[in-house]
Amino acid sequence: MPKVLFGVTIPLTANAFLRDQLTELAKQGWEVHLVTSPGEGFERLNHLTDVHLHSIAMKRAPSLISDCKSLIKWMRLIKEIKPDLVVASTPKAGLLGMMAARIRKTPTRLYHVRGLRAEGLSGAVAKISLISEKLAASAATHVLCDSKSLLKKMHELGLVKPNKGTVLGAGSCCGVDIERFRPPTNDERAASRASLGLTEEDIVIGFVGRLAVDKGVQELAEAARNAHELNANLKLVLVGPLEEEDSGALSQTLKELADSPWVTLTGAVTDARPAYWAFDMFCSPSYREGFPIAILEAQACGLAVITTRATGCSDSIDPGITGLLVNSHDSSSLQAAIQTLVQDASARKTMGAAARQRTTNEFNMPMVQARFVDYLDQIALTSRSV
Repeated sequence: MPKVLFGVTIPLTANAFLRDQLTELAKQGWEVHLVTSPGEGFERLNHLTDVHLHSIAMKRAPSLISDCKSLIKWMRLIKEIKPDLVVASTPKAGLLGMMAARIRKTPTRLYHVRGLRAEGLSGAVAKISLISEKLAASAATHVLCDSKSLLKKMHELGLVKPNKGTVLGAGSCCGVDIERFRPPTNDERAASRASLGLTEEDIVIGFVGRLAVDKGVQELAEAARNAHELNANLKLVLVGPLEEEDSGALSQTLKELADSPWVTLTGAVTDARPAYWAFDMFCSPSYREGFPIAILEAQACGLAVITTRATGCSDSIDPGITGLLVNSHDSSSLQAAIQTLVQDASARKTMGAAARQRTTNEFNMPMVQARFVDYLDQIALTSRSV
């Protein structure tokens, strides 16, 4: 029975992206282990059947003393488990997991890159983040990226050797549940709109995710405000919590939006599907991603999408077919794209239908999960046969 140890920095990542993959591997005969920091969401992981759960405290920010302690604990855990394969993702767990696995001579070491945090940083902090990425990739025997543009960026930055790195299929770490995220019935759409105080005459731009600077929320607010001045029926709905690290201008902008009758801020929600059902289009002007799950969910619900040419985002739509691409950090081009779809209901409908078809064909969750499990089988078998 092959053994695999997964590692992520915080439990929220494991709950969001790994649950189905871990369960499927266990069903197929793998001995599955998961290590993450204690904290919010850790207890939910205890409900995973046939998955051995381990806790190692890992600080997301650089901390030499704390990181050394965590590395030692990683090495002890690997010595105890003796996994055939270590799969680590997110910056801190990726670095510690790959270094510990290399020191312990684990035969197969997979660094799973879900996004480049350094793209949202600057100065010395960005440099430290890039160094960490390069060390993790160097310690790995295999590097898996969630999108082709992400792998390209890692090659451009010299973080991965030109002959190293893989993207599975069209990308995405886990795909989307197309049975759950689907176009609404007329009654479901009406109920969702009513719950948000919207009417059928409203043309609704929606956003789901962290309300953060690097998600482009500042640009979205400006673009939507200008577009609203040209069309009073345009409404903006922002679904998600304010990023704690963000303050200043964005916080002030959100306060101003909260007082605007054409804007709805829901805060954090446990289920975003009803919100998607209320939208006419989805907008995600992010500065960086690995492969944005929210965009897949929106397209599965039959929505046209506006997003940026940034890493990860550019892979998430078929430009001109399922949505529109704009430059990141550019509220003017974002406003122009919004106005294009606001004024053309037929284009929204056509793009939404194409978006639903694309997610069904390329990002159906069982298909993406099976591709990932097959890949792990392949690299583990190759290493065992050497």
